[in-house]
Amino acid sequence: MKLRTVHLISIAVLCPLLLAVTLWALYTEYDRPWMHYGREFGEIEYKLTGNAAVRSGDVKIRQLWLRQLGITDRCMTCHRGADRPRFIRQAQPFRTHSGDYLEKHPVERFGCVVCHEGQGPALTVEAAHGVEKNWSWPLLRGKFAEARCSRCHFMSPALPLGTELPGAAEFSYGWRLFREYNCIGCHKLSGYRRPEHIGPPLTSIGGKVRKSWLIRWLKDPRACLPGTKMPAFRLSDEEAGYIADYLMAGGGTTRQAPAQAGDVPDKTTATGAVVRRGAFLLGSLGCTGCHAVNGRGGTFAPDLSDTGGKLRPGWLLKWLKRPRAVNPAARMPDLMLTRREVQALSAYLMSLKRPGSGTASPVAGPGNGEKATRGNIEKGRRLVRDLGCRGCHEIGGLRFQYIAPPLDNIGDKRTDELFFGNISGIEKNLITWLKIKVEAPGRFSTDKVKAVMPDYGFNDRQARALVTFLLGIGDRPVPPPYRKTLLAPGSIEMRGRAVFEKYNCTGCHRLGGKGGGIAPELDGEAEKARPEWLFNFLKRPHKIRPSPILMARMPDFGLPDRDASTIVEYLSHVAGEPFPFDFKPKREIRAEDVRDGEKLYREVFGCIACHSLNGSGGQIGPDHTDLASRLKRPWVEKWLNNPLSVSPGVRMPVFKFRDWEFEALTDYLMTLGQYRFVEIKKAD
Repeated sequence: MKLRTVHLISIAVLCPLLLAVTLWALYTEYDRPWMHYGREFGEIEYKLTGNAAVRSGDVKIRQLWLRQLGITDRCMTCHRGADRPRFIRQAQPFRTHSGDYLEKHPVERFGCVVCHEGQGPALTVEAAHGVEKNWSWPLLRGKFAEARCSRCHFMSPALPLGTELPGAAEFSYGWRLFREYNCIGCHKLSGYRRPEHIGPPLTSIGGKVRKSWLIRWLKDPRACLPGTKMPAFRLSDEEAGYIADYLMAGGGTTRQAPAQAGDVPDKTTATGAVVRRGAFLLGSLGCTGCHAVNGRGGTFAPDLSDTGGKLRPGWLLKWLKRPRAVNPAARMPDLMLTRREVQALSAYLMSLKRPGSGTASPVAGPGNGEKATRGNIEKGRRLVRDLGCRGCHEIGGLRFQYIAPPLDNIGDKRTDELFFGNISGIEKNLITWLKIKVEAPGRFSTDKVKAVMPDYGFNDRQARALVTFLLGIGDRPVPPPYRKTLLAPGSIEMRGRAVFEKYNCTGCHRLGGKGGGIAPELDGEAEKARPEWLFNFLKRPHKIRPSPILMARMPDFGLPDRDASTIVEYLSHVAGEPFPFDFKPKREIRAEDVRDGEKLYREVFGCIACHSLNGSGGQIGPDHTDLASRLKRPWVEKWLNNPLSVSPGVRMPVFKFRDWEFEALTDYLMTLGQYRFVEIKKAD
């Protein structure tokens, strides 16, 4: 067949074009980014080692097939220095992986994608890092990679809030914030149960707080109390008024119980010496271990700086007398105050007011001076229901219900599932959406859609930590061989810390170098105290040290047996003491030794001059009436031998005992006690 001219011209044009395309394909294949990185890595390795054999670079695709994880991972094709310590100062993609993660998570078993996400099989930078329109898991950079720690190391909500997952400080902080701010009061999340009590009960709040304060609080909680966990709901003046009307009505309970005659300090008794006495009691009784006043004190319990502008004096008196009579679920312990102490403390607390507090609310309209109507109260009820107030507060007659979307699998959300409202000029992905959601949720509001989520005032660090935690909530479980429990809620370490956290024990006591200095250190308490006595003391506390030594007294927390047992076992664990303790006496105490010891106690060494015994004696040292019921003999011997080695700076003198004196005095002390013990068992 003879070719026509047109065919010859077509071939003449197409052949060079085909050759050009072939050459271009060969060139681009040779100059792939991963090949470029391979050659560059070889040059760097040659400079570091001087080995000419590596200079040309071992340029090839490195692939891991992690069958159990269902992951194909080619990240090490470019990140070849990740597991080589000598590349620690190199730029990416060759830099050594930070920390010691790869020592515990070797690349050949875990790869990179399981922690950092991205698209494992891809070989271009954008695709491998997951920057693709239809790819749901972009690369998690920096501390965001900690989000995936929870896939293998689950952080149980039963763990103490102060717990930190090893190597995942950012994730742990977000986990703690998620629980502290009670996010599950509105959002349901599998494995998490909503606590019964986060905020104070509101059923009878009309008898507790002033209405003017309540309206200011509803409008702007952080203006009333900087640092509060109560969010701002962006309420209008009318909405704040309606809610105040409803809450002050208390579901029909509108009358405030009158205070008992003489309870409320009048203008004469509530000034001068009485107020100063109250200020002294607040500091000396240990109240600042939990409460702050004018920026000083603990943050475990409400700030007291505006008590006078907030509370009704009659309610405060009842609360100070018996907190659990006012609220059976209260964490506030019974301080066992006398009538005069209650009056003095109340007088001082009612004198505490922030500037402008106690004045009429600036909010006009319903709820501010106007008589509450049935219609306003009903509007307030609907607002309280719709805003999810029941998620944190007990409100009589109002049932709890989740008002926000569940959070299960939120870390796997696709970008096309997210609503950004009218926000523009941002990179629209899950991390950005979550950060705005927790930091400034009001930005999602539009003319047609109102953002319901309140503003918690999170700073940038808190927002990033919360986002890290939320990114870890997904539906891609790893197989059992990859799972490892690092923190077991059932261990005595975790159970003990949880109870200490629940009652804020370290607000007053120091343990492990942390805590307050109001009450004695507890590191060696189990070495010192008999567990039976300690259990009974926790259940029915009484003052041991006289006021010249320690004004503060152990309050009554109404501890259930389980919590008291856990504390005793935990302190034994901390001190390295066996639990339960073996009380078999090492030797028999003879009557003549007791008589000699008593003479030494009363006459020779004059112990009775500082310590009281059966109601008589000094008030400088602890009471010795039930010493043998309280203390272990080995600790007593250690104390008598050298008290300064046990408690540096203590005022107890160091005596030079002869051997028989030491034994006789110890024998006598170990007969001082007639305590009836309650049997103590190891907590389940």
